[in-house]
Amino acid sequence: MNMGGASNFGEIEIFMKNMFNDHRIIGAPPFVRKYLAEYITKTRLPEVKENYEKIGGGSPLLEISQKLQKKLQARIDDAKVELIMRYTPPFAVDVLRRLKEEGIEKLYLIPMYPQFSTTTTASSIEDIRAMAKMIGYHPTIVSQLHYYDFAPYLEAVEERIIEGIGDDDPKSLNLIFSAHGLPQRVIKRGDPYQKQVEAEVALHVERLKEKGIVFNQVHLAYQSKVGPLQWLTPSLERMLEEIKNKRALIYPIAFTIDNSETLFELDIEYKEVAEKLEFETYRVCRCPNDSDSFVRALEQLYRQMK
Repeated sequence: MNMGGASNFGEIEIFMKNMFNDHRIIGAPPFVRKYLAEYITKTRLPEVKENYEKIGGGSPLLEISQKLQKKLQARIDDAKVELIMRYTPPFAVDVLRRLKEEGIEKLYLIPMYPQFSTTTTASSIEDIRAMAKMIGYHPTIVSQLHYYDFAPYLEAVEERIIEGIGDDDPKSLNLIFSAHGLPQRVIKRGDPYQKQVEAEVALHVERLKEKGIVFNQVHLAYQSKVGPLQWLTPSLERMLEEIKNKRALIYPIAFTIDNSETLFELDIEYKEVAEKLEFETYRVCRCPNDSDSFVRALEQLYRQMK
């Protein structure tokens, strides 16, 4: 399960309308939410299309996910590996109709969100359950809610961080874990996302130290703020302003698959911020994507769920 991403210009509007019409994202009454989704999409669409142009016209999320799906399927011979996206195809209802026709009786749901949030994992699971009910499909459903502390996943992330260090001395770099932000009110309602992100950062610091990798400093910041509400802080921009040695390695901790928020926000927008601040080094790590270590981690998650 993943959020999805516009693979081409034609899907940008679909993605935005579906996302802003999700009650887990905008908690207004249905008729108000539908109006807001239309309004936000209409006003932001030109800017979003311009941003997508800068990354080649589409998000690579689906293409990378399909590669991951193929690799995972090669390691699993007792189940069929499928993709379901929340806001763009392949949608839950279409995949579930096919699985119903094929007589599939049990589903193992694994989110591509390592930390649990009501706005991501809960939204995806809720959508799958609702669509299954709508089409009269009643499989047994087993859900993995998070894996931010699962050692094989942590290893896949740390491989990317070590890859990002390259030939540099880690002690000369500031490692910034950049997490997708959330409104403070979501956290105050009991969403565990922030605590799980913080716990994962602490685990990486400890594990990297055991591998002999110590950075100048390690930080946690948040990106992707939208609208006037109070969001989680510090923002990534503020964090970049506060770093003294002007050498940063960014890891997108809330994502497992590269998408517009890693390739546009981190690689382009925040790089421009870093350049204005005269950073000597500003480098963004790739997500685990379809790396062999991440494929193994997902396989092990599945085996544990059984």
